[in-house]
Amino acid sequence: MTKKKNRKSKRDFIGLKSERFQVKNLKQKILSLKNKLNFKKVLAFIQRKPFTSFFAVLGIFFVLMIVGNLLFSPKPTPQQNLNAPKQVQIYKLGSAPQVSFEGKVEKSGVIKIVAQMPGIVSNINVSEGQQIDAGTNILSLSTNYQGGNALALAAQIAQTQYQNTKDTFDEQKDLIQKQRDLADKNKDNAQSMQNIAAASATDSANLVSFNQSILDSLNQNLNNIPATDTAAILQAKLQISQFQAGNTQLAASARTLQLQGAGDQPPAELANMQHDITIEQLDIQEKTLEMSLEISRLQYNLALVNEASMYPVSPFDGTVDKILVHVGDSVSPGDTLANISGSTQHVEIVVNAPENIAKNVSRIEPSILQIGNSTVEMIPSYISQDATDGTLYSITYQLDDKFASHLTNATYVNVNIPIGTGDTSNEAPYIPLDAVVQTQEEAFVYIVDKNNIAQVEQISLGQIQGRFVEVTSGLPNESQVILNRNVIQGDRVRITR
Repeated sequence: MTKKKNRKSKRDFIGLKSERFQVKNLKQKILSLKNKLNFKKVLAFIQRKPFTSFFAVLGIFFVLMIVGNLLFSPKPTPQQNLNAPKQVQIYKLGSAPQVSFEGKVEKSGVIKIVAQMPGIVSNINVSEGQQIDAGTNILSLSTNYQGGNALALAAQIAQTQYQNTKDTFDEQKDLIQKQRDLADKNKDNAQSMQNIAAASATDSANLVSFNQSILDSLNQNLNNIPATDTAAILQAKLQISQFQAGNTQLAASARTLQLQGAGDQPPAELANMQHDITIEQLDIQEKTLEMSLEISRLQYNLALVNEASMYPVSPFDGTVDKILVHVGDSVSPGDTLANISGSTQHVEIVVNAPENIAKNVSRIEPSILQIGNSTVEMIPSYISQDATDGTLYSITYQLDDKFASHLTNATYVNVNIPIGTGDTSNEAPYIPLDAVVQTQEEAFVYIVDKNNIAQVEQISLGQIQGRFVEVTSGLPNESQVILNRNVIQGDRVRITR
């Protein structure tokens, strides 16, 4: 074998030397020809026969081009080994089909401090990178450039009103109680007068009865006076008339006293109603007083809240990431003033998916989340029972807090969600769409047999689910489907991960 190689090398060397000699000899002949030719004769010949000269030069260039190609053509390279196995990726039946979604990052512990009231930035109390505690004042706002604060003045007014209501509250309540006691005494007085009237009515009724007996006697005496004694008759009638008038007046007074002294008659009912009305009015007045005190307190607290909006603070411990305003800037409600990163941050990824996906998310095989340059496998922490975003359902993944520093709130990460469960005995498995080679009449895939040889299998397709398609027939159980398109029937393959 070594001798054959040496002979071949020697022949190559001799051939190369012969080619160099021929080139050198050709160059010498051309140079000699140039020396022999007379330049003037050549020029005259060209002028006399231009076409012949042109084609002669063209022929010389053509000959030189052929010689150059023969001498300097690249040598053939040895044929590569076509039997080397091709590297392929596979999809094993028994894996749940995966659907790709964009999951939204929802990160707590990171906040933008925004202006809640219009104003002028009068002072900035923290610096970027500063560690702060919950309740630390970030900056101060004023109503004008002179530093005046209308909301602070409103808070002072509300405080003064509240203090006045609070100071006079006990006195006004005591006054209401006295009015209530007065109403009770008036009722007691009315009851006493009612009792007196009742007693007087009884006495008057007795007197009327006594006077009636006197009248009866006078009438009897009048009947006994002779008819001829007109003077005596007149005198008796006058006496009877006087007693009758007095008794009638006394009877009327007795009836009035009976009306006033009866507990079930209008005078007593009016007195009771007047008492009840007065008491209820005083109760309402007392409740109004208490409500006025509470409203004053709430108005004062509201004024304090409005005033505090001019002095925004951090809601938690953290670090000042960025101050976005300067002293003297005019801000409006909603303008961002500063960014604060909390000491404790939590992250969750929320995927909004259709109902047919959300209801069939695998609880056995983990979803794959692409976070930066790393992948995280995890089972969803919660899947909503009803639509949360239009017709879409929420699939939530709770990440470990260590990922908080690598993710930004409201950004998106790629999430591959397995649908259903892997089942190698399933008669209608799902495979990736990328693995299917489809024509107008048929569909087929390449699989890896036990000898690592690519074999073609004709299949029947069903419904599509995301980037997976259902195979209703044609695939053996536990098949290894080739995902690459660089193989043909009979190729030797090597599976890569």
